[in-house]
Amino acid sequence: MAQDRKDAPQTPNAEGIPSRFGAFSNFEEALRRLIPLRDPAYFSARVLGDFPARYRPQRIDAEQRLTLLESLKDRLREETSRVTEAQSHHETFLGRIEEAGKGFDEILEVHRDFMGWAAEGFLSDASVLCLQDRLTRFRGRLTERLLARAEEAMVEEGFGPVPARYAWMALGSDGRGEQLFATDQDNLLVYEAPEESQKTLRERLTAPLLNRLLRFDQGETSADVDKIDLVGRYFWRFCEKMGDFLDAAGIDRCKGHIMPAYDKWRGTLSRWERRLIGKVKYGAGELSILDMNILMDCRFVAGDTALAEKFIELLRNYLPQNPDILNQIAHSAILMPIALGLFKRLKVRRTEPDKGTLDLKLNGWAPLTILIRVLCVKNRLMEKTHTLERLEVLEAHRLLDPKIVEGLKDAYYHLMSFRALYQINRLAMGLPKSNAINPSWLDEEGQELLRKSLSAVEALQDQINRSFFGGTV
Repeated sequence: MAQDRKDAPQTPNAEGIPSRFGAFSNFEEALRRLIPLRDPAYFSARVLGDFPARYRPQRIDAEQRLTLLESLKDRLREETSRVTEAQSHHETFLGRIEEAGKGFDEILEVHRDFMGWAAEGFLSDASVLCLQDRLTRFRGRLTERLLARAEEAMVEEGFGPVPARYAWMALGSDGRGEQLFATDQDNLLVYEAPEESQKTLRERLTAPLLNRLLRFDQGETSADVDKIDLVGRYFWRFCEKMGDFLDAAGIDRCKGHIMPAYDKWRGTLSRWERRLIGKVKYGAGELSILDMNILMDCRFVAGDTALAEKFIELLRNYLPQNPDILNQIAHSAILMPIALGLFKRLKVRRTEPDKGTLDLKLNGWAPLTILIRVLCVKNRLMEKTHTLERLEVLEAHRLLDPKIVEGLKDAYYHLMSFRALYQINRLAMGLPKSNAINPSWLDEEGQELLRKSLSAVEALQDQINRSFFGGTV
């Protein structure tokens, strides 16, 4: 039996709700639009109509066959037009980023308009992959634009142009290419620091500018200028500025401080290698087990491609080397509680302020993405970062049964669809980001899909437990 349906959340009468999401502020209406799209036959019926039933050559003459084929061509042209029109709109938004002025109000306006358009697209085709691709490409272009603006700002402030090559890398959901509407800054920076660039900065910068590169909070004084890594300090200020710019453009700062403005997430290639060696070989240094987990989802966004490729190769070399680290990550994901209780009933929280909800991230898709990630890294299958592509790689290498892979793909699609739907609703209501959803807002079929999806993740936990630990966790 599904849980009793309760009233879904409605938009409060309050100012400040982004107009782009006003049409989706009624959760019931958004859900109503998505329900028919769950049917696998919905889109084939829209494109093919009754052609499969009527096109029976053994019972119709040549003229009738041609008529039916022409009608099919018309339908295919209509569907092609829908897809190409959406692609054209997406390109228009990418162009608007380039055309935006230096002020951040205009860039934020473009970002919000884009999310409204992307939400409409999702409620029209329910395509998780299209949504992720659109958001990833848009925010990638936005990041490129803001990096260029940050470089300009450093010149305007007197620090001069970027002194060496750098690569801006994405982590987390952005690193996997799996962003949805609610996102934050999960990035790192790798850069070069040749002695020639150090010398150029020392000659270029005036005393007041050099002082701005000092860490007075760490006891440094102007007498320490000749000892410090000026290129590194330049990129420190550059990354601080970039964090401000991203925040102003609508991409929030990471609460976990996974941003290159923080020393741990910024460094030269050799510095990153020392960090990795310290953790992999000696279990010490700056990087934690969580950091190693995060680094497994790393993707180049902007900057120097060759430098990024060297960094990715560094990760692929070191991340699989220590089985204990991989086991610890897998162990933590196996122990993450799935939101299922007795008889596979959806298990919700019983206390305020989240009473009646479950955490779709911690109790669902996070253990799915983590376990698939670890399984790929353990087997040195690290070419792909998107969870669905990783699943296909694992199937191709016979590390997961095809039936299990199909079930996990379905689970991924449904969990991501529910997340996207709730994010649209919260954005429309002007509410902060949250992964807590109330399953009673879903229709009966939606609750059943959620239950099956969580069951598939739970089964994956059991399988990884057996293969990694012999079922002892």
